[in-house]
Amino acid sequence: MTTLEELKYKRKASLIVVCTLGLGAIFVSSVRPIWMTNLFEGTSLDNGGLGFVLKCFSYTFLALLLAAIFFIVHLFKLIYYQIEISRLTP
Repeated sequence: MTTLEELKYKRKASLIVVCTLGLGAIFVSSVRPIWMTNLFEGTSLDNGGLGFVLKCFSYTFLALLLAAIFFIVHLFKLIYYQIEISRLTP
């Protein structure tokens, strides 16, 4: 695989993450354990119906936070890859 093909592959991956507003990146195996953690685990609020609601809130909050971070990171990556591809293309 040449450098140009690798850049196009990485650009495509970054474009998918940007088009899904960052949600495409939170299901990666290295990121998934982070957003699947319960922020309220081990507290007195972790019991009963309130515990279930807070667990859902925790997952949603962490997913949106990580999605926003990955959206910004992959937006810059997408710009970088496009510049590199245009530089290598004759």
